[in-house]
Amino acid sequence: MVLLGFTLTMFLFLGIGMMSMRHAKTDVSDYLLADRNISPAFAGLSAVASNNSGFMFIGAIGFTYAYGLSAFWLLFAWILGDYCSWLIVHRRLREQSERLNSQSISGFLSHNGTVSHRHTQIFLGVLTVIFLTLYAAAQLKAGGKALEGILGWNGSTGILLGMGMVALYSFAGGIRASIWTDVAQSIVMLGAMGLLVIVSHTQIVPLNDIPSTLQSIDPTLTLWTPSDASLGLIPYALGWFFAGFGGIGQPHIIIRAMTVNSAKHIPTMRRVYFSWYVLFSVFTFLVGLYARIYFNSQDGLLFDKETALPVLSTELLSPLLVGVILASMFAATMSTADSQVLASSASVTQDIAPTTSSNPYLYSKLTTLGVVLIAGMVAFVGPDSVFVLVTVAWGLMMTCFAPIMILRVLNRDIPFTSLMGSCAIGVLGMLGWSYGLQLGDAVFDGTIGFLLSMTLMWAFSKVNPN
Repeated sequence: MVLLGFTLTMFLFLGIGMMSMRHAKTDVSDYLLADRNISPAFAGLSAVASNNSGFMFIGAIGFTYAYGLSAFWLLFAWILGDYCSWLIVHRRLREQSERLNSQSISGFLSHNGTVSHRHTQIFLGVLTVIFLTLYAAAQLKAGGKALEGILGWNGSTGILLGMGMVALYSFAGGIRASIWTDVAQSIVMLGAMGLLVIVSHTQIVPLNDIPSTLQSIDPTLTLWTPSDASLGLIPYALGWFFAGFGGIGQPHIIIRAMTVNSAKHIPTMRRVYFSWYVLFSVFTFLVGLYARIYFNSQDGLLFDKETALPVLSTELLSPLLVGVILASMFAATMSTADSQVLASSASVTQDIAPTTSSNPYLYSKLTTLGVVLIAGMVAFVGPDSVFVLVTVAWGLMMTCFAPIMILRVLNRDIPFTSLMGSCAIGVLGMLGWSYGLQLGDAVFDGTIGFLLSMTLMWAFSKVNPN
């Protein structure tokens, strides 16, 4: 019955992706941006599904399982930072990208409003492919962990299945297929997590008893300041605030703003996005806490904390519903992976190596398949921790892309050498903070990289204003 529930739900997603082909046009603009004609509700749900990836189902729940109540700051500060970025960037991006006819994030960032800087476009395109391939690999690995935790399959099987599903509907319908399936997946994801919270409330402990129960297990789980936040709560929370703000540096998410049918509908898109995001984050937080309470009472049960959700669902739900939970987890990985694959494909075909062939549409589709294969290979050989893979990829992209995005929408220009040097110093600062000073637990390392890069780029833009 588990496999039945999983299979039926996955066929639903696949069917929706295939249905999008009926509306597809055989041109690059439709394949990459759906002709900028997506409703704000669909664009908002797609953006939040792309954001709330396997990281939320696997990484964030595992993080909450390990740290208890203090994990609240990761989710709260992240959402607050993300909201602030929406107020500054998204509407401007929608207006300016249409005026410039930009079909990729790198293409937009390389244009100062009057001229496109080819060297910048290639540089950012290469970074996009590298970072998003790493990120997509994390999603495929998360999907593998989900199948392993419930069905007992080898993680490699989940990676291969995820590759096949993403390749199939991304190849078929481009970003429209990605958005349509994201909408369905976001609804199933939210419903599945809400159901698990309700069941946990009735079968484990009531919501209001969670703090006292955690206290009896381990008093550190009830601390609001994480035990390893060596610099205190404020720097710790600010680190995750800037991590959320760094969503504007994630090409696979921010490109959704370019697909909405009008810039004036961005506020509607934002309301849909955050309504879903806040509720889902609350569910994620509660499930992580419930998992810690439940499994602490299960003598001799040892497992990877990042599989807490699938293992908990098998303990509390009927087999058919377990299959739906599994499908929602797998959907979370696919909703992000397909977005990352298409964003990488756009960077290759629009930024790095634009084709002169008579069929650029086919070129884009074949490139998509190539990106899927590379992401799968990275998933097989990369680190096992989804949390580590995602936070590293996110940090690298927010360090390099978020400062440029802010300056571009504010019509500031940055010389190529200054831009490249700022990115390099930001990345070195990020890595030095985490692996040299070993303070990554105190303040998110991507925040350090972002602030360094942002400071330098802003200074250079003042010296060389547009």
